[in-house]
Amino acid sequence: MTDQTAEDSGPERADDQFAVKLKGNPEQVDELLRRGEFDIGDHPHISDNRDGTGWLDLFLTSRQIESLRAEGYEIQVSSNLSELARVRLADVGDGDRYDGGITAPQGLGRKVHRDTGRKPGGPTGKARQ
Repeated sequence: MTDQTAEDSGPERADDQFAVKLKGNPEQVDELLRRGEFDIGDHPHISDNRDGTGWLDLFLTSRQIESLRAEGYEIQVSSNLSELARVRLADVGDGDRYDGGITAPQGLGRKVHRDTGRKPGGPTGKARQ
């Protein structure tokens, strides 16, 4: 269904979410948005075309994609976001990387107070005298 940019981690699943672009005229896009059944993210993003149509960015399942295609909409599938997440999560280790406090954290960061989440010494981070 999609052009994979990540390594394949198994078969596509029925509930996988895809990043897609749907082509429609302003009335079609407005009607789709009013239906309220499609994930548009935090707000609609529409790229205008010279012919008066536009590409609406959506996050859809394969069932939703096929349903909209059956209604006559042109849809370009960008990527399988669920597959990409599965591949990336496979890189995340499990266990305690600090060995129960024996190994000190490395790299950039700051020490925060356990109870308040603030830096030691108050809001400026300077030690109190």
